[in-house]
Order: sequence, then C-alpha cells, then structure tokens
Amino acid sequence: MKKTSMGVIQGASIIITVMISHIILNMPNHLLASTGSSTIINLIYVFIISSIVFFIAYKVFSLFPGKDIIDICEFTGGKWLKNLFSIAVCIYFITISGFVIRTFAESLVLIYFPNIDREIVILMFIAIAAAMNIFGFKAIARVTLITLPIILISMVIIFVSSSSHFIPQRAFPILGYGTNETFLTGSSNVFAFASMFIAPFLIPYLNSNKKFKKSSIIALVVYSLYLMLGIIALLFLIPSISEINNTLSIYILSRRVNFGTFIQRIDAVFILFWIMSIFNYLAITMYFSLDTFKRITHIKEKNGMVFCFSALVFTVAMIPQTISDINLFERTYYKYLSIAFVFIISMFILIWAYFKKKKMSKKGARI
Repeated sequence: MKKTSMGVIQGASIIITVMISHIILNMPNHLLASTGSSTIINLIYVFIISSIVFFIAYKVFSLFPGKDIIDICEFTGGKWLKNLFSIAVCIYFITISGFVIRTFAESLVLIYFPNIDREIVILMFIAIAAAMNIFGFKAIARVTLITLPIILISMVIIFVSSSSHFIPQRAFPILGYGTNETFLTGSSNVFAFASMFIAPFLIPYLNSNKKFKKSSIIALVVYSLYLMLGIIALLFLIPSISEINNTLSIYILSRRVNFGTFIQRIDAVFILFWIMSIFNYLAITMYFSLDTFKRITHIKEKNGMVFCFSALVFTVAMIPQTISDINLFERTYYKYLSIAFVFIISMFILIWAYFKKKKMSKKGARI
C-alpha cells in the first residue's frame, strides 16, 4: 500500500505531538523527583546523550533509504526478528498509550469532573482516537499540524506568565543530590527522550532520509526547549515536588496565569488544548500499532483491528488500581522499559544492521 507523502514540518509536528504530550503528563515532575535542583544540568547532559544516539541511528538509516526500523529488522535477522520486534512495538505502544490516557483521565476527573466515572472519560478519548484512525493517517497528520501550534503557544503563555514569580535561588545547590546522582544514576533520565522512537516509523511517509533527519532534529530541539522551560518553571515556583504528585504539574502552573479580573479560570482553556494533544497522541500511537501489526499479519481490512486495539488500550488503562500505581509505573517500569526497548534493544538491532550492511558491501566490492 502506498504511504501518504508528507513534508518536513508535518513530520516534525507528529513527532513533537507525541513527545510534548509527556510534558503535559508530568515528565518535568518525574525528572525533578530524581535529580532535584541539578535537573537543568542533567537535562543538558541527557540531551547530549540522546543526540548522539539519534546521530548513530541516522547513520544506520542513511544506509537503508526509505526503510524504517521494521524493514531493518527483517534485513538483519529475517522474518522471525521482524515479527518478534513488531509484536514488541505493538505491546510497547499499547502499554504506554493505556497509561497515558489513564493518567490524563484521572487528572481530568480529579480537577473538573468528579461526578463522572473515569471509565467514561477514557472511553471517550479512545473512541475519538479510533474514529481518527478510521479516517486514515492523512486526517491524523492534518489535525496534528493544525492543533500543535495552539498547544505550543498555550504552553509558552503558561511558562512566561509564571516567570514573574520565579525564585532562581531554588536552582541551588547546582549539583542537587551530588555528582553521581546528576551524571551517573541521573543518566537514566534519558528515558525522557524515549518518545523519539516514533520518528523512524515516519521514514516511509517522508520518502527521504534527509526529511527524516530535519523533522527529527526540529522535534528534538523543540521538545528539549519545552521540557527545559517546564523544569525551570516547576523548580523556580514549587517549593516541594511532592506537592504535585497526584495531578498534572503543568496544570498547577496554569492556575498561576492571571489576566486580571476580566478573564477567570483561564486554566480551563488550557485543559481544552491539552485534551487535543492527548487525542492526537492516542491516534498516532494507535495508528502505528495497527500499521505494524498489519505488516506482519497482512490483514487488509483495518476497521475491525481498530476496535480490537482500542479494547486493548482500554484494558491496559484500567489495570492500575490507584494513582499511586500509576506514579509507580511512570517512575520505575516506564523508565526502564523505555531505556531497555528504545535505547538498548533497538540500537543493538540498528548497529547489527550497520555492520551487516558494511560487510555485504565489502564482499560486493571484492567480487
């Protein structure tokens, strides 16, 4: 099936949407909880690590024009590796999507809809994401491109409006809990960039590895800047990170936005924009889960699969019993699952493919 062709900005908007949703869902909070006042330095450190990883990945993808990571798996280890990795991709996307929607739904119910069951809120999000998938990837990409600027602008307004209340002294001690916690154990904060994993799946749609590189760099830089702004805002404003464990940290910041007595409860407007972001996030991850599954099963009819995958996302979302279970998953299992799958297993496959390709090229040159 012919893939929808897209440009650099459209590709970047899809990657940014997936990544920026994690900022809405407490990523700055999780980083601050692990590295404290040294999180600013730690973020620069893990950004450099992530950039190096991306550069290595791009060098591999440049040897396989128009191929994504699933194609490279097949080249490297044959169909068995392709099928095994594809199943792992589906499980990864479904698991993360389930916990993302559960976290956001819990916050919505807690803040605005205490009389509505969280199951209803979760079903509403999943139903809209499923509908977007039925309309196709082109519709998802267009909606993402239209709504992302609004979401980004709203976040800038929150960060800028909060700056008048900053207390920069809270950035000290600059090394937080110590050098080891900042640079050694703190290197695990590279998981904050794991959502960049969505980028290689766009290569067949971009039809160019150069477009892939540009889209990915734009997304990486934009996400890093917004993550830094979120960390600075929380660090300089909130005396104790434990105060915001059970709700969205960015919502706490939005409550501090003040446009005078004329406009009240502006935070409700921001929540509306974040709802758009989560809709888009679920639609994108569901699409690539479906697309990956179709490639190993060769199923042509997707509508039935949409409903099946929607049911799986809902099931995963309902697994946690309490908010504490969700926080535990995000700070432990999600962190190490992402590091293992994105930065270790996936990179091992890419490096394996690189050397195999080079070896084949040398044999060809000798012949």
